[in-house]
Amino acid sequence: MCMNCVKCGLPLNGRKTKFCSRKCKNSYNNKKYQGYKSQQKRGVARKKELVRLRGGKCIRCGYDKNYSALEFHHLIPKDKLFQLDLRSLSNRRWDKVLEESSKCILLCSNCHAEEHYPQAMLH
Repeated sequence: MCMNCVKCGLPLNGRKTKFCSRKCKNSYNNKKYQGYKSQQKRGVARKKELVRLRGGKCIRCGYDKNYSALEFHHLIPKDKLFQLDLRSLSNRRWDKVLEESSKCILLCSNCHAEEHYPQAMLH
């Protein structure tokens, strides 16, 4: 049985099973997994999973209607290595994301703003 490279179609030799070279493998994987749409999809899926793991609602007011309005607040700012935004969620290793999220609480956008800017309260 003659197998061909998934990317360029050249015959595979030796123990190769999918790609004929590192160049073909990197080109194929970068296009499939590193495109903007793939990154966005991965980031959204990871955010939803982190929100679920953190209880699915704001710990202060209980808001739970839209995952986009839920944010990760670092309890100790000096321990923060990176933000848990969609870009970080999609491009960092999942174990590192989980480690960083363990330093956070889940707040809705309003409660998060009040936490950071208590001096801006209207009442």
